[in-house]
Amino acid sequence: MAVAFVLACAGLIGCGTDDDSPAPTPGSGASAAAGATSTPAESPAPTRQTSAEATSEASGEAPIRIVVAGKTLNATLSDNPAAKSLVAQLPLTLDFADFGGQEVTAEPPRPLTMEGMPDGESAPAGTIGYYAPDGVVVLYYTDVGRYNGIVRLGRIDGDISILKGWDEARPVTIERAD
Repeated sequence: MAVAFVLACAGLIGCGTDDDSPAPTPGSGASAAAGATSTPAESPAPTRQTSAEATSEASGEAPIRIVVAGKTLNATLSDNPAAKSLVAQLPLTLDFADFGGQEVTAEPPRPLTMEGMPDGESAPAGTIGYYAPDGVVVLYYTDVGRYNGIVRLGRIDGDISILKGWDEARPVTIERAD
């Protein structure tokens, strides 16, 4: 029994110090488990977090401000073709109007590109979106399920209650924050 314990410990130490080489005993449960444990811990979880951090800090995400009735909402536009085509048109002041008790919409001066964008998406409350069939930028203040033509451009980071309950169009300024 002591010999089995020593051999098991030696095998585990070998696995722990030799990460880049194949497992010393192919097909062994301990080696396979060690490989499975180190791969998810090193790749998927940190990679997802690192990608999100890198996207917001070093990629093409664009911090913006949305100004409504003197109140500023901080927001971020995503690193995708449609959002980049909106960024290229900033700053903008557009007349947004309520649509369906779930969102406010306005038409930008030029349509946004849909190249490389999905056919449709959902839009959680706080999403900055584009509804391609109507060619309108959308600020969602309620959750909207998946519809063909919706693409996500970004997200509003603050209180979106100022977008609710409009009975007429209001000027909204969208500008870069950096």
